[in-house]
Amino acid sequence: MDVAVLITIACLAFGFGIWFHRITNRLNNLDNQIAPLVILHKEELIKYYLEKGIISNPALTPRKQYLINALEAGTLSHSESQELATLLKEDERRAREAGNTEALIAVLGLIALVVILANLLKQQ
Repeated sequence: MDVAVLITIACLAFGFGIWFHRITNRLNNLDNQIAPLVILHKEELIKYYLEKGIISNPALTPRKQYLINALEAGTLSHSESQELATLLKEDERRAREAGNTEALIAVLGLIALVVILANLLKQQ
């Protein structure tokens, strides 16, 4: 009886390990497929954010404008990308609280762009 329970637990653990490995590989493949699309549409994401994503109060500060300009020019450093991501997460919180779906989509798109570029900068 005890051997049967141990064999069952071992089989379940082995099956879970295989399942987890497959899910991890699929998520990595998805990241590798989405990252080029986000980078390809960098200009559109920034333009959409500037049109729809800026929530008033404090709106576009000079520092955020500088960081967005650096992002657009492709001169954003890793530390600056982390700073911009932090500022954008605050915009995301405000958009969620306000219930502004367009602003939320714009902010999330720009966050995705910044995170992907930060990861690419970190790898270099």
